[in-house]
Amino acid sequence: MPKKNDYGDIDFLVYNFPWEETVHLVKDAFKTAHGRRGYLTNDCMYFAVDTPCDGEDYFIQIDVKVCFKPELFEWYTFELSYASNSKIIGSMVKPLGLTIDPEGIHIRVKDLEETDHNESMVWISKDPKDILRIAGLDFRIVKAGFSTKEEIYKYLTSSWLFNPAHFAARLAEENYQDRLEERSAPWTYFIKEWVPEHYPGYRFTTSSPETVKLEDGSTENNPQDLQAWYKHTRSVVRDKVFTMFPNTAEQYYTKRAAISESSKNKDWQI
Repeated sequence: MPKKNDYGDIDFLVYNFPWEETVHLVKDAFKTAHGRRGYLTNDCMYFAVDTPCDGEDYFIQIDVKVCFKPELFEWYTFELSYASNSKIIGSMVKPLGLTIDPEGIHIRVKDLEETDHNESMVWISKDPKDILRIAGLDFRIVKAGFSTKEEIYKYLTSSWLFNPAHFAARLAEENYQDRLEERSAPWTYFIKEWVPEHYPGYRFTTSSPETVKLEDGSTENNPQDLQAWYKHTRSVVRDKVFTMFPNTAEQYYTKRAAISESSKNKDWQI
């Protein structure tokens, strides 16, 4: 994240190597005796590098995260860039039927997601550019094209999938505040300060040209009515995904048909 108030650690993303040997090699490269593989996060290594400044001892924390699947390296890089920007994008698209996880982008079968979330997911892609295409965003975020936090915030809120009311709803959820504090400072600031500053009350202004942001040109959808906006936008997102990825559409409807058939069989048995 550019122009952060502090730079507490440095992250590297690497893949496929022996743990113990690599920890020693990295410690030698950093000229430090302090480093180990994580215990709870065992796909990471953590190092402390002594960096004296003005006669005082300082240590820089360097985290090295491992990507176990080389084919997902680009996706992992996207997920972790700009203080894990994908968490904000993921929050925006989750109520619209999409899921972002370490394996890529998925669309969820609505009839199944409440009873079996994992089974409801149909994989779409592991290409970062595909989620940006769906969100109507250009590729600057995968090309390190930003110099300031303000640029990134404006970039994300330019998406047709952005609705400030969504973040107000999240903040109102029980325990969400605690989980939010565990996220990086730039995104806590974005949700709690930047969004309400630019969208007072977490709402689009009545006269704003952004009041209706759907790509289908709909004028009947009102993003101020959040649940209605979720429902309508989810339908438009699904249509866009199926147009972009016909194979995903086939898998989606096959899974949905199987659910319907299973439900009929259960009713018949009863």
